[in-house]
Order: sequence, then C-alpha cells, then structure tokens
Amino acid sequence: MYPSKNIVQNAVNSKDHTTLLAAVKAAGLVETLQSAGPFTVFALTNVAFDNLPAGTLETLVKPENKGTLITVLTYHVVAIKATA
Repeated sequence: MYPSKNIVQNAVNSKDHTTLLAAVKAAGLVETLQSAGPFTVFALTNVAFDNLPAGTLETLVKPENKGTLITVLTYHVVAIKATA
C-alpha cells in the first residue's frame, strides 16, 4: 500500500483486494473512500471473502441489500489515519 494513494487507488493496484473493491463499488462507497478522510480500512482480502458461507457475498451485493453491505463494510473503517 502506498501512502501517497487513496484507499481506492491502493485497492485497484492490489490483486488481493479485488473482491473488496467490487463490494465497495456495489455499496457506492468509492467516492467516500477517495475523499480526504482521514480513514483507515481494515481491508478484507479475497481469501477472507472466500471464507464466507456460500452465497453470502452474492446476497450482499444485490441492490436490495445495499444498506446491509454498507453496514458490513463500514464496520471495517475507522475515521482516523492509523499507520503501522
């Protein structure tokens, strides 16, 4: 991850976060996560999404479940800039 890039730019450049990026897009959170923040995202990897029960992700990304998807994704975001 590059500190000079925003969260979405970093996710786009990560082969391990393609599912997260798709979920962020489905939730309509791209613009929010591209803003100045500050934000820290505890970014779920593709492997983490793969470990969900069968059908969970497919259900969450349906338009009628957008509110639930937003809730799940924002549980992984804090409004601070945390660095390791």
